[in-house]
Amino acid sequence: MSAKTIPTVLIVLLLWGGAVSCQSKPEASTEIAQSEGVVNADVNVAAFAALIDTSETGLLLDVRTDREFAMGHIRGAAQIDFYRDDFQEELAKLDPNVPVYVYCRSGNRSGQAAKMMKSMRFKTVYNLEGGIGAWAREQPIEK
Repeated sequence: MSAKTIPTVLIVLLLWGGAVSCQSKPEASTEIAQSEGVVNADVNVAAFAALIDTSETGLLLDVRTDREFAMGHIRGAAQIDFYRDDFQEELAKLDPNVPVYVYCRSGNRSGQAAKMMKSMRFKTVYNLEGGIGAWAREQPIEK
């Protein structure tokens, strides 16, 4: 990510966080765990789209099955099936210093994958709340 896009992303996240904190439903809030330069966050579609649009080095990762991926995915996504026996080994091949933007069908598998990546010392992981279903209601998908 270039030096001039970092402030833009931070502003988007701060504005979004302020808007979300005014909502009455706690499940709609974003939880961002940040310590020692590590970011692990669940973000909504708007924030996720802004993050992947401004990232120059990040990896967009779909953790659904091959069949699900073929039915539609976010443009530019790489895919590693969460249910593969070697899923964790495949994650270990990725650069933990590169931001990862992860999603699945509903946010469950990708949330688990994000926790795995955090335990594997990935520095920046963003999980799409609501998964591809939420994305498809607001953004285009590719087949």
